[in-house]
Amino acid sequence: MIDQHLLDLHAQVENNIKDATNGNGSGLGRLLQLDLDILAWEQCILNRPEAAQLTAARRELGFAIYAASGGLYLHAYAGLRVFLELSFASVYFSANELFRRRWVADRIDFSWSKALHEADGVLAQSFVREFNEDAAKDAPPFATSAANAYRHCSQFIHGKMAVTTSLPGTMTFSSEVLTDWLKTAIEAAKAVLFLLYARYGEELLQEETFHVLAPSIEASFGHLKEVRKRLGLPIEMETL
Repeated sequence: MIDQHLLDLHAQVENNIKDATNGNGSGLGRLLQLDLDILAWEQCILNRPEAAQLTAARRELGFAIYAASGGLYLHAYAGLRVFLELSFASVYFSANELFRRRWVADRIDFSWSKALHEADGVLAQSFVREFNEDAAKDAPPFATSAANAYRHCSQFIHGKMAVTTSLPGTMTFSSEVLTDWLKTAIEAAKAVLFLLYARYGEELLQEETFHVLAPSIEASFGHLKEVRKRLGLPIEMETL
């Protein structure tokens, strides 16, 4: 009887996934493409210590996409928040190796608020300027997007009535909830992608990895003047 109960739940998840791909295929496709774009950056930094956290972040994003498609919405929001935390941690650790070692050894905790601090966080202009000066002035909106996405996910995790009342009472498909999750996830993934560009772009877009990374950066941020200059594209597109 236990196995049948679990198989019944699995069957419901399958039905939810079919509904999700039928009605929200475009949003899911966009998010999966962003995940592949982040993967391209991950593969370019695999020899660096902080890459392990980015790998773990993408794994959590994959689980969150599955959960959101299967109707496990609370878990999807939780997984998305972990994706944000680990992605930002990876970049924070890239400039703080001692902190990374202590975190790995479980001697200290990673602080999301510190990583996103307006003056010293990894998308603060003062931080970005040291690694990619051209990206510094474009960073604040992506910090805002990351903060908003994190806060939205946290409301579900903490059981805030203002948001949890939108969740189905049973494990059924909800187009409205999935649409909200996808909007949040896409903004979160774009913020992470810009974060990787801000941290590693000046270095990696001048090496043999240029042709691997440039297409995704153009697709997501080709409207930004400094990005177009970095990629050698016409700057007339800045007004789009």
